Amino acid sequence: MKEFELLNEIYARSIKLGESITIGPGDDMGEIVIGDHRLLVAVDQLVIGRHVTVDTAPELIGRKAIARCFSDIAAMAGSPLGSLMTACLPAGTSEFDETWAMKVFEGAREAAKQWGGPIFGGDIATCDDAPPIFSVTAIATPPTSGAITRAGSQEGDYVCVTGTLGNSSASHHLTFAPRIREAQELLHDLQAHLHAMIDVSDGLGRDASHLASDDRQIVIDTTSIPLRDGATIEQALCDGEDYELLFTTSKIPSNELVTVIGKVVNRANGLPSVTDEQGADLSAMGWQHA
Repeated sequence: MKEFELLNEIYARSIKLGESITIGPGDDMGEIVIGDHRLLVAVDQLVIGRHVTVDTAPELIGRKAIARCFSDIAAMAGSPLGSLMTACLPAGTSEFDETWAMKVFEGAREAAKQWGGPIFGGDIATCDDAPPIFSVTAIATPPTSGAITRAGSQEGDYVCVTGTLGNSSASHHLTFAPRIREAQELLHDLQAHLHAMIDVSDGLGRDASHLASDDRQIVIDTTSIPLRDGATIEQALCDGEDYELLFTTSKIPSNELVTVIGKVVNRANGLPSVTDEQGADLSAMGWQHA
């Protein structure tokens, strides 16, 4: 079973979660109400050999483990509070020893502190015949006006993206900073005009499909996609790991970091959720984590 098929099966069984869960599976973070307060929570994992190569500097591994989870905070326009980190390490290997593991942790600790969500707990286990796996749980507060979710795009909205896309595997996936501040600036600028948002982690085509719905379609002008140096349009659509913000809005932002790349239109029966201006299906263009 592919990753998104499995996730959809899990979502279908996670409908009735209780009144305290106000945002459930299917978004970048979940939301839980505790008394008079709301908390956003997300968990993400990094697998050596899948998300980074085995020869990646351990400090960068730790940094990326935090950054990719905190990018989910940015997607909801949240503010980091803290984080938890766990590690499953191969037993009895010289390649991934305690010194290596501590360097990973230092990279993670520095990143979490820098972005306002310090690590305050976690766990360590060992495993046989498996690569090292790190898991990060991020905790944040939503904006006072409410978290920005993937749902909410409206017909006529502009589809926008921050930064540049494509060719992330060259170095960007290890050095990016989550767009936490930029998301909050967008919300301040656009306010109620900001309707839906996601971070681009699985490729522009696949992630844009999460902003579509049964009656709303995303149409992308591929010639308008801002490309990273050396990147192609296909890489921007498929590569993932850009960790830029993709959002819909009824007002064009004043932020110079933002590019308008499409529109939200009415979706007729049977049409793909994401297309280019010629009608080609882009919705499956992205990469699978599993």
